[in-house]
Amino acid sequence: MSVASLEAFCARIAADDDLRNKVHAASGLDDIVAIAAAHGHAVDKTVLLREHAKALSDAPEHALKGINSWADALMHCFGAETVETEV
Repeated sequence: MSVASLEAFCARIAADDDLRNKVHAASGLDDIVAIAAAHGHAVDKTVLLREHAKALSDAPEHALKGINSWADALMHCFGAETVETEV
């Protein structure tokens, strides 16, 4: 699994409302890995954590306060934007 695989998965999350909702509902990394695999992306938990930690180490505090789910964390880490919808 490479960073390119994570980036491709994040791009798909950003473009697919149903997938984004599934990832937002994930309770942890194992769920994220399973969702990625179900959508054809080989995502390794250790690489995901390492890349996420790198992205967070340079993030300003105000950006970190907006992270409320693994979907938010992935989007922040790989620069994809999500569209907030009103319920």
